[in-house]
Amino acid sequence: MTFAHNSSSLYSLKSALSSYIRILVVVLLSIITLFPIYAVLVNSFKPNGEIFATPFALPAAPTLAAYVGILTKNADFWIFLTNSILVALGTIGINLLVSFMAALALSRLQFKGRTILYNYFIMGMLFPLSVAILPLYLQLRSLNLIGSLNGVVLSQVAFTIPMSVFILTGFFKEVPLELQEATQVDGGGIWTFGFKVLLPISGPVLSTVTILTFIQSWNQFLLPLLVLDNRKTFTIPLGVMQYQGQFTSGWNFIMAFITISMIPMVLFYLFLQKYIVSGLTAGAVKG
Repeated sequence: MTFAHNSSSLYSLKSALSSYIRILVVVLLSIITLFPIYAVLVNSFKPNGEIFATPFALPAAPTLAAYVGILTKNADFWIFLTNSILVALGTIGINLLVSFMAALALSRLQFKGRTILYNYFIMGMLFPLSVAILPLYLQLRSLNLIGSLNGVVLSQVAFTIPMSVFILTGFFKEVPLELQEATQVDGGGIWTFGFKVLLPISGPVLSTVTILTFIQSWNQFLLPLLVLDNRKTFTIPLGVMQYQGQFTSGWNFIMAFITISMIPMVLFYLFLQKYIVSGLTAGAVKG
């Protein structure tokens, strides 16, 4: 009886300790994730000098000067914002269309080399952008896309398609085969099944792909830097460079600029967040 009691107490102690460790890990990860956001936010309300004096303290006398300067005295900000929106919408639209059709074929059609083609898409997830900089630049230059937003859109689409195809293919494979057979009995082909049956039930997974694509596009710095050479075509990540000089930087403006640029992404995520978990886990479990 005593042995059983001791075993139960030991198990309870281990369980409690495990819970405390998990909570501690979550808290530490939350601090690591949220601290940069806190630093950017509080410093955006400080004068430039106070940022250097007390970079992590709350502002002594909060000021909106940086925000007013960006939103009312800098017309370029609205150009950067418009360009980022256009690039994001173009990237999302083309990515969804191409990925949907590719995933439809890879998941519902039987043809020779299907596995090889699928693995080819998946390999794109492992291909680092930095390795492709030189050949990508040469290709864009040969197509006369340097300095064009279209060049940024097409480049981003190329790097977002692999993840999108991976997610969509996993979801489409879980759709019952009987639905496709019923469509064929009614005289419909693969495209009828895809756009009239599969598309209406793919809301969660398409929303997930949209969110991931939007976040990648909105935060992308290297590709716009590679392609764009005109201030009037800069996107938000490139626009922040205007506050960095050779000898000094307007850090309060930089922090305010970053804070404002995060707002559309946060709102977009909050609007579609209920779909992201269900979309990412769709197709992960068989049966």
